[in-house]
Amino acid sequence: MSGEVFSTRGSVTRHPIPEVVLRTRRSVMEAAHELRAQKARRRRHAGIALLAMAALVVLFTPALWSVANDLTTGEHFFDMPVMVLTLSLVLLSAMFAILLMTWRGGRSGARDE
Repeated sequence: MSGEVFSTRGSVTRHPIPEVVLRTRRSVMEAAHELRAQKARRRRHAGIALLAMAALVVLFTPALWSVANDLTTGEHFFDMPVMVLTLSLVLLSAMFAILLMTWRGGRSGARDE
């Protein structure tokens, strides 16, 4: 009788890792891997968007220089080239603002989780 008591106690004292703990560990590791992948994907998308914005700025710089030169030499603000460039710059700044808002919103959403 005393041999049975010691054998059951011996099985209780050794610490086998149950399947539940292993499954939980696997799911946590998978979730952590998914979060790292999402973070890398967001950074890549932000980089591509910033590259596109920089390309647009580089493309608009000569036109902006030309309009600034025209305005300083006496042309009016309501001439067609000046108005087209002004509209383009407004749209460019709006795109940049939207990019910043989505980037900030993504970062604050990640902190909330």
